[in-house]
Amino acid sequence: MKKYKTDWYFYYLVNVSLVIIISFPIYWAFVSSIKPPNELITSTPTLLPINPTFENYEKIWNLEPTSSRGTLKSAFTNSAIVSIGTVILSSIVSTLAAYSITILRTPFRNIFFLLIIMPILIPGISLLIPTYKLVRDLGLMNSYLGLILMHSTGMLTLGVFLMRNAFISIPTSLREVALLEGASELRIIFTVMLPLAIPGLLTLMVFALYASWNDFILAFLFVNSTDMEMLNVFLMKLTFSGSQFDTFWGLLNSGAIISFIPIILVYIFLQQYFLRGVPGSSVKD
Repeated sequence: MKKYKTDWYFYYLVNVSLVIIISFPIYWAFVSSIKPPNELITSTPTLLPINPTFENYEKIWNLEPTSSRGTLKSAFTNSAIVSIGTVILSSIVSTLAAYSITILRTPFRNIFFLLIIMPILIPGISLLIPTYKLVRDLGLMNSYLGLILMHSTGMLTLGVFLMRNAFISIPTSLREVALLEGASELRIIFTVMLPLAIPGLLTLMVFALYASWNDFILAFLFVNSTDMEMLNVFLMKLTFSGSQFDTFWGLLNSGAIISFIPIILVYIFLQQYFLRGVPGSSVKD
């Protein structure tokens, strides 16, 4: 009994320590965002602000555009549009692809699945040059559609893998009964199979939102218009908009905290489904 309690104490000690280590950068960014300049730039930093203020949030939200960067409002809206579009498109394509491979038992389905999974072995950075030429030739530079298509394509491998694990645990007898009752294949997907695969679908949506919202490389390379500027690119440009010795640390930390909020809220509300939808062992009837 004592050994059991000791193991649990050690388990909680390790986990609490990891939570503190992981959360401290976010905490420090938030504290820095509500500190006035005289507390932020000092040789003796404090863990708590002495005179907290939310002036930095008001300033960055109402920041005027310049010739080299846009505004936080515009960048936030652009990132939201691209992220929502990526979540919708990647969910639809991944669900239909996984359904056809897992449930319909199409010919050579295992080969198709391997071909879809294999790109995970290729570093994405090595495809930037051909991708850039393709997007440019298709006229998708500086467009929402171009970024949505690229993010959704990048999510296809993980999306099909997640949805295949979700569908493979659903008894095929449910589909057979629905077919006997005259239901179409599309109706079976949305009324029978998909409701049972909600944890996997929501996990896919969380991953798609995270990947598109936090993207920097694609947003930086394929968008060169301030009107189409994404959130992370805006923060990068804000970092270098001051002089060599005058970085706007308060504004930068405020913008970083604002960029955290959507992802944190989504994860909090979908946490239970996210944990259930992570691929694991499954039993097929």
